[in-house]
Amino acid sequence: MSISLSRLDPNGADRPGLIDFFTSNNFPFHVRPEQWTVAKVEELIESGAFRSDDNESFWLRHEELGVLGCVRLEDLADDTPVFDLRLATEFRGRGLGAACLQAVTDHVFMTMDVDRFEGHTRDDNIAMRSIFTRAGWSKEAHYRRAWPVSGHTPRDSVAYAILREEWKSEASVDVHWHDLPMFIPQVEEGVDYTSNTVPDATELFELYRSVGWTAYTQDPASLHSSVLSSAHFVSARRDGELIGLARVISDFGSIVYLQDVLVHPDHQRRGIGRQLVARVLTPFEGVRQKVLLTGTDPGQKQFYESLGFTEASPSGSSDVRAFVNF
Repeated sequence: MSISLSRLDPNGADRPGLIDFFTSNNFPFHVRPEQWTVAKVEELIESGAFRSDDNESFWLRHEELGVLGCVRLEDLADDTPVFDLRLATEFRGRGLGAACLQAVTDHVFMTMDVDRFEGHTRDDNIAMRSIFTRAGWSKEAHYRRAWPVSGHTPRDSVAYAILREEWKSEASVDVHWHDLPMFIPQVEEGVDYTSNTVPDATELFELYRSVGWTAYTQDPASLHSSVLSSAHFVSARRDGELIGLARVISDFGSIVYLQDVLVHPDHQRRGIGRQLVARVLTPFEGVRQKVLLTGTDPGQKQFYESLGFTEASPSGSSDVRAFVNF
């Protein structure tokens, strides 16, 4: 599917087409959803909304279907341009949106010296949010009641962005949402414990490899992404080396799941695992259900029971044990 951008001349040859486009289509998820009047379009043209030092506009052209709609690039004088993309009514819901956004993204990074490109939509515009995701963009912000809706309570506004490095590599850079440290760095018997400080991907790989957790090390990128997505994680370092980690998953209200607790074999049996579990669970003291799964090693049972966990049910023939702490 080939989609190209054709620069608009709003004060010349493209003026009639621009007026026709905005007066014959409505845009239900935009701030002004109704069809525009001729006077309104002419007012925006005269004000430079479609072409100025800060704005530039283009037709979106399909090699077979013709003009699909238009896109307006804004804030061109800033480090982060944004866009307003509109498809004609007849071309919506036909799977063209992601390709249009990709074409716009290609144009921005190929013609402009910027490192990021940003866009916004309403929280209930599921189609556009899906387009962002399929085009490789990442959600970066959620603004409550920030999108004006005429005659109604404002909707939430959601911001997406893509970085130049993501565009070049076609691989997203994970957003670390839970980045607020839950405690200040602490030192216990020569070991530094930190909250929500992101270990290097190579460090993580080496730590998980050292304990033989091959299910994780087969996909280092997924491992790093999983740790970043944790509700809370705590790292343990000695002399700068990552020697242990614990992480949890939670809804922050009713349940917290202790996903990983691992200590490098050279530093085991020194109380580091106990310190990691205590610290990673501290922010969830008010959460009633604390749950984990572990192997059948008797040492695991003894370790978690010493921390207040109880085996949830008879094990039967399973090689997995479930523990809870209410």
